[in-house]
Amino acid sequence: MSIKFKFDEELAVGIIQTTVNWKLAWPRTSAKPRMSSAQDAHAWQEICKAMRALKDGDVAPKIVVLPELSLPRTRLADFEKLVCALNVVAFVGVDYRLNHATKQARNEGMVFIPTGFWKGRPSRNCTSIIFGKSHAAPGEKLALKKLSPSWSHVGDEKVYVFDAEKYGRIGVSICYDFMDLERAVMYRGRVHHLFVLAYNQDLGMFRSLADSLSRTVFCNVIVCNTGFYGGSVAVSPYHAAYRRTIYSHDGNGLFTTQVVKLPVRGVEQALRGKGETITIKKRDEKVFKDRPPGVGEPTNLTLISQELNPPSP
Repeated sequence: MSIKFKFDEELAVGIIQTTVNWKLAWPRTSAKPRMSSAQDAHAWQEICKAMRALKDGDVAPKIVVLPELSLPRTRLADFEKLVCALNVVAFVGVDYRLNHATKQARNEGMVFIPTGFWKGRPSRNCTSIIFGKSHAAPGEKLALKKLSPSWSHVGDEKVYVFDAEKYGRIGVSICYDFMDLERAVMYRGRVHHLFVLAYNQDLGMFRSLADSLSRTVFCNVIVCNTGFYGGSVAVSPYHAAYRRTIYSHDGNGLFTTQVVKLPVRGVEQALRGKGETITIKKRDEKVFKDRPPGVGEPTNLTLISQELNPPSP
């Protein structure tokens, strides 16, 4: 497939870390896993504040990312208006979609694309795309099961890649799916960015995983985590260690908004085996890490299974 456009040098992404309190949002005494009205109002207030801050900021983002379960379903139409006003593409985790007949819940994210985004003009409405969480975390499954009556999680068996043309190809994961190695292999060498919408308290593990997958999948990785636990991060597969962490935010209970710039053209060139070099102290150094084995190259590896303790003859 021929590429009819040139990749931009960078992509500006707004990271919005909201602070929904799960203990109040989805109380265990509830008969259904739907966000409480108090946390609905709290979440919406933070989202509005964040979008205003991005609009008034010095760097205008092209894409914004929000955490898992951060947007109440009661606010979908209003959020669309905010996205149109800012004229950005938004990746956001949405409150559970419920099937009351079967007592099944879907944990989903949505992509909002203003109709005038690619023409750089204001829009009145958006095109929206739904993607789902494939694997519920054990704690999430248990919380749904403990409700009376019991609920279960329905996973999305599809893996999504969103083609943002000059801004690169984007993969998505919702929290626990970030640990799915099969998904990582499917994304390897095929995306420039991986957005992770999270509500996760194991911050150290997700940071380590982001750093690892940025090199093995070979892409920029943004983990947009809830501010209730804190710990959002953005990393890129730069060669120099000091450049790899583009953004890192620590501290629980903190609401924050930040715009980061992710490399696009350089990652594409490195994926094609044409990585750039820069001269530092009269010596050429790579801009990005070497692409991982198997990316852009055929493999002749064969799996051999061998017993270490075969039965006696």
